[in-house]
Amino acid sequence: MEYHEIIIVGAGASGLMCGYLLGRQGKDVCILDKNETAGKKLAATGNGRCNYTNRNMSPACYYGDQGYVDQILERFGPEDAIALFGELGILTREKDGYCYPYSGQAATVRELLVQTCRESGIVFSFCTKAAKIIHKKEEIYELRCGGGVTYQCRSLILATGGRANGPLGGDGSGYKFCRSMGHRVTQVFPGLTGLMAEGSEWKQLAGIRMQGKISLYADHILLGEEAGEIQIVKDGISGIPVFQLCRLAAEAMAEGKRVTGRIDFVPQMTESQLKEWLKRHGSRGLSGIVNKKWIPVLTRREKDLNRLSVVMKKYKVSVTDTFGMEKAQVSAGGVATEEICVETMESLLHRGLYLLGELQDVDGICGGYNLHFAWATAVICSQHLINERG
Repeated sequence: MEYHEIIIVGAGASGLMCGYLLGRQGKDVCILDKNETAGKKLAATGNGRCNYTNRNMSPACYYGDQGYVDQILERFGPEDAIALFGELGILTREKDGYCYPYSGQAATVRELLVQTCRESGIVFSFCTKAAKIIHKKEEIYELRCGGGVTYQCRSLILATGGRANGPLGGDGSGYKFCRSMGHRVTQVFPGLTGLMAEGSEWKQLAGIRMQGKISLYADHILLGEEAGEIQIVKDGISGIPVFQLCRLAAEAMAEGKRVTGRIDFVPQMTESQLKEWLKRHGSRGLSGIVNKKWIPVLTRREKDLNRLSVVMKKYKVSVTDTFGMEKAQVSAGGVATEEICVETMESLLHRGLYLLGELQDVDGICGGYNLHFAWATAVICSQHLINERG
């Protein structure tokens, strides 16, 4: 039996940040992780560059309870994140509000968090998979792990992440622990990934990147619209505009609704303006707008060039599925936030139990918002534990 004042389950973004903040205050902390090393998913974020926050921050950048998110952002905003990273020794490089470590490497963030945790006396236990959590009397939590290893603590922090990206550690175990302790966990969907679609055209179009707007519908009701670079892959559509809408599509399909998309090839033109352009320039005008691989696909749908503008403003995509949890960057859904104290991240069902980051029913759009939420929940939790325990 091994005892620590505080145990953190999960050595990802929120777990490492919480460990660092508690450790520098001299707290007795042990971080458990089933992987052989810390921060596997963190090291891969932002295509390995780690977009760790965004100055253009608002609750509207998140799915979930907007009031809850607003209170968290009031307690820890982008300026706080930049200052905190500066304390770690990480200089910030910024582009259009997107903030990255100056090195351009997510590994920098992971390595400095691990290093500072170790320097402050944090104990790591890797290849340690928690199997069962028991809340005993006198505010003691007991963690039974594989191999017959048992830990006890007064404060238990679950920073396990969600189900996204299994190869990097996402297994949804945190949801199981929370359910076993009476918490309500909403249905979990893949977030920030592509959408599979009907049709044979995608294979011949695969690899194309195009500017446009995607509108998403469920049973003909508009769910949302996003503009930017759309990527065509062999079995559907991808790219940031699609990622932003993925959660909505997954949720609608789970409810049995028919999901369709509409691609607008030229958002800056009205349909009549596009029609006039094609009328004036003919086939050259079409070649001047779309990748040449699109031309036979578009003209199969509408051979009359005078009516092609309708197709190009509302190219129908019949969505069949998302790319799944294995390719998702984040899990959408999680522990119901009405069961978490927004001022402390403590469970409202169990004193001394704290739930961080992706485990909660909050997920952000692309742009550093999910990592910011992980840091924010870690900061709020650690501040409470430092103040409460003295």
